[in-house]
Amino acid sequence: MTTYYQQKLEEIYRDEKQVEAYFSDTNTVVIAGPGSGKTSVLTLKIMSSLQVINEPRGLACITYSRAAATELKDRLKKLGCNLSRQNVFVGTVHSFCIAEIIKPFSHLYPSYEIPETFDIISEKDKKELFYEIKDELGYGDIVVTIEEMDKERSLNIEGLSEVVIEPYEIALNVARHYENKIKEKSKIDFLDVVKFATMLIQKEEYVRRCLEAKFPWIFVDEYQDLGKPLHEMILSLFNRTSIIFFVVGDPDQSIYGFNGAVPEYLKELASKPLFKEVKLLSNYRSTQKIVEATELVLGHQERREAKATIEKETEFHFIVCNSEFTEQYNEIVSKIIPRCIEQGIPYDEIAILVANNPTARELGEIFKFNHIPYYLNKFEYERSEVIVWLEQCAMWTVDHERQSFSSLFEFWIRLLQEHNWVLDSKAKALERIKFMATLEGSAIYSDKLPNWLQYILVNFRLKELLEYSKIHQDEIDNLEKVCEIASSGEFAGFDIARFGQLGKPDNQVTISTRHSSKGLEFEVVILLGMEEDHFPNYYSLKDPKKLSEDYRVFFVCISRARRVCYLLRSEWHTKKTKYGLKTFRYKPSQFWKLLHANYGEENRM
Repeated sequence: MTTYYQQKLEEIYRDEKQVEAYFSDTNTVVIAGPGSGKTSVLTLKIMSSLQVINEPRGLACITYSRAAATELKDRLKKLGCNLSRQNVFVGTVHSFCIAEIIKPFSHLYPSYEIPETFDIISEKDKKELFYEIKDELGYGDIVVTIEEMDKERSLNIEGLSEVVIEPYEIALNVARHYENKIKEKSKIDFLDVVKFATMLIQKEEYVRRCLEAKFPWIFVDEYQDLGKPLHEMILSLFNRTSIIFFVVGDPDQSIYGFNGAVPEYLKELASKPLFKEVKLLSNYRSTQKIVEATELVLGHQERREAKATIEKETEFHFIVCNSEFTEQYNEIVSKIIPRCIEQGIPYDEIAILVANNPTARELGEIFKFNHIPYYLNKFEYERSEVIVWLEQCAMWTVDHERQSFSSLFEFWIRLLQEHNWVLDSKAKALERIKFMATLEGSAIYSDKLPNWLQYILVNFRLKELLEYSKIHQDEIDNLEKVCEIASSGEFAGFDIARFGQLGKPDNQVTISTRHSSKGLEFEVVILLGMEEDHFPNYYSLKDPKKLSEDYRVFFVCISRARRVCYLLRSEWHTKKTKYGLKTFRYKPSQFWKLLHANYGEENRM
């Protein structure tokens, strides 16, 4: 075991609840609040489980996102975990469904009509089909979104859960027509993948027995984000196999209701008599005042305790601007950022959280004009598997120690095989030599990202490989967007080392949407748009469930801060109406009022 492993083990021994979770040998739900050390507990538990599981049996760890899967793999490698061991899976729910359920078993059950090769509908075609169905059903002017359609598709799956979510009938009707149309076109999308896998587990004992034999333990991270199909998958395996589940999540951080993920699923699992619930109540990130503020937001007291050693005082700043978002932007650029720098707070310890991606990009342009280094947490393209692999190739090219060559080559072989390449052991050996030579040869362009990308695309013939891909439908457009940004956009001037570090700010202020901030932490968090009707949103004020989720979003935002929170609002905003542009007075957000009543005085600009 590594020194890092011993260090992390000693750390959890100082927290009785972490120790309780670590030594649990039964089905367990770990309720892990912000900064509670849940990733340490999860990765150490995986390590200890692998020590007692006899090969060839292994375990699976299912995560919400590729970024989360990458972080877990990095942590496990640092702890000394052998991820190449047989039957060890760490990845997203989609990857798990494809690799461990659909590919091995779907061909055994032709009556389910699960396609042998996936022809994934492109995002462009999916949107066109959605709007075509809306028009056919006469819903042209009715507010229903593609996200609401997918939410209903996710929720409309039968199973063992007793959680009842009221359907949005219009979106559900669109969903039914969409699923018929996509089937007629012999296409599927990523939601279909999870639904197919769930169906096989629910209906076929042989599938369940094979999974039980292969994975005596299944771990799930961020359970509250994963939605009903995975919940039904877990309930089915829990009720009909001897698999032991170790689930980590926090219902208070359930903020993806738009895709069908609601906190009730995690609560339902934790309430099962054969599940043990462990609550991690210590916070190793923030000051006690920040912790108390987050509890105030939720309106219930878990008696969480701050354990972080932070010498400086907690600060809450409430700044009132006269009008428009531009004044809030100027306040940040001209006063707040300079003040932080004067206080010795580096750029990468500052985060600005905004409502949406257009606002983030608009603020980014202002930062660029004012020569303030910034990092957008959400990119103008999708950080797909292929793009992340390119980033990792760039990292290996400049530093072999920081990136595994084997994992890069394994992905390349999988990509070739997905596109009908047949490779025996000799062909793979030759391909490995060519692959390494290409990466090593690319090093001559290490200081110019556009040239390096072009070299890689040409020598791997990546565009030709993906041009007619049925799996990576939008990847050509995605690659072209990355090349464009590298040549004349946000990445202009990047070398490949910087490209390889995407996802990690390099002495830059982070600009993020509120939702995308989950999992991050900073000394200073700055929240814009703290007006009623903006945050919480106008539509949320009419819907108690949406308003509850907005409260959880605010909880997530405040809990990103270790010590300092700035809240900004404007008294007047101009918006477009049917009578033209009108200026309206906006009241302070109820979130603003809640914290201001306890922590602050207003500063009017």
